[in-house]
Amino acid sequence: MGVASLVLGIISFVMGFIPVIGIIFIVAAIVGLILGIVDVVKKGKTGGKKGVGIAGIVICAIAIVSILMSSIVIGLGLFVYFNAEDALQNTSLENTLYNNYYDYDYDYDDYYDYYYNYDYQNL
Repeated sequence: MGVASLVLGIISFVMGFIPVIGIIFIVAAIVGLILGIVDVVKKGKTGGKKGVGIAGIVICAIAIVSILMSSIVIGLGLFVYFNAEDALQNTSLENTLYNNYYDYDYDYDDYYDYYYNYDYQNL
């Protein structure tokens, strides 16, 4: 069981970085972790060597963490990629330029009304 745990851990660690398939291999890493724990407990009772079982536990734990971290990074990357257009449309620079243009336009209209539409009837 220790060898099976080690093999599942290595395969899960390597395949865990593939974006779509990687999350499936978390199941194999969990099974390998359970097999490694069972192997260490059995060999602890019988007095056998526990090295391969402990190595399987460590590799499976590292595989689980790496699969979860890579899935989170890929998920956040996809979230940012698909929401980037909305984020870019609501930037403060764009809003500032838009507002400054219309503030200028408004000020120009006031200036024009004040100097060129002067009411000469009420002098």
